[in-house]
Amino acid sequence: MPIATKENLRKVLEYETPKLTPFDKEDFWFDFQVLKEETDWLYLVAVFVKKEELSPYLGLLKKMGIQPISIQIPAVSALNLFLYHEGEKENEISVLLDVNDPFFEMNVLEGKEWKDNFHLPLPAQEKEEQILHAFKRREGKDSSLSRAMFFVYGLDATEKALPSFQETEGMRGVASPPVQKIEVGADESLPDYIYPSIGLPLTGLTDTRFKLNLLPPEMRRKVRDYGKPVFMVLLCLALILGLIWGGGVYSRYQSDLENLRSEVKKRKPEVEAVEKIQKQRTELALEMTEFERISRGAVSGVQILKELTLVLPPSVWIWHYKFAGREVEISGFADSASELISLLDKSPLFEKVEFLAPVTKERERRIGAQKERERFKIKMKLEGTGGAP
Repeated sequence: MPIATKENLRKVLEYETPKLTPFDKEDFWFDFQVLKEETDWLYLVAVFVKKEELSPYLGLLKKMGIQPISIQIPAVSALNLFLYHEGEKENEISVLLDVNDPFFEMNVLEGKEWKDNFHLPLPAQEKEEQILHAFKRREGKDSSLSRAMFFVYGLDATEKALPSFQETEGMRGVASPPVQKIEVGADESLPDYIYPSIGLPLTGLTDTRFKLNLLPPEMRRKVRDYGKPVFMVLLCLALILGLIWGGGVYSRYQSDLENLRSEVKKRKPEVEAVEKIQKQRTELALEMTEFERISRGAVSGVQILKELTLVLPPSVWIWHYKFAGREVEISGFADSASELISLLDKSPLFEKVEFLAPVTKERERRIGAQKERERFKIKMKLEGTGGAP
């Protein structure tokens, strides 16, 4: 079947079976089992039984008060019993041959895979030849007798079935099916002819490989699924324990947090005092750095201020001073700002003295100054690039 039918395979088989069998959908019960999955295909085995053939037995069991667990075809129970004893042999071909005159049934296993099933009439003459011919005509499959081991059972099986072909055809062997795991009394035996019947109870005793069951769905034992309720109970217990543990952890963390907050509140004045000292220290360090930078210059700011003090008249008030690189800017008030250009230009320290803005008359912005004076803004450069005078 196409792989797309996997999710709803039973419904698909119910719909398709009337096209492939002589039964109507209402006339049969069936079961199936997926044998192998590939990318595009599902390989499965399906078994069908007419309701009218099975109903009398089910009715009889019901009258006797017996509830059946499983109804199987002989092939399935025989395969399960064989695999229970022999396991899965990857590189071998095992042929389970059920001989019940006038029919024989052949089930072929290649390793762990159920490859073929034949249910054919058993001829009156040359039975062995017809059986081997059925095996050899498996189309597109390994039909080499050298790899095939035949296990013979059934009501009409003989102890030495296929004797003449074992040598001529190179057959690997012929034997009775294995039953060594079944314990019997000293005077008891497990005859080969009821081999499928011996395998039938395995369905209720162990995990069999093939689980085909023709019992009507409404009569199958309802297996209670305890997994989900148990899972829900365990989940609830886990959640309760998790909440208890989480509550304890949260309570402990809250207590620790309150202790930390109390300690922080008590230490806050001390921390603020330390931060204030650190801030003052940073400011002093910046001032010291600035003084060091000025003192390391080719012409120090102190020397420039000293020269300005010597050159300019005492009546001049400088309220802004800027020194960057070789440029000096001063702003302030004077009785006659025009005289300042010539005075500064005569200094050996300055050159290119000029006004940066027009001279205006304003009242001085300092306490005690009542008269209007000329406001100036002068820019000049240091003479050359030499060292300090």
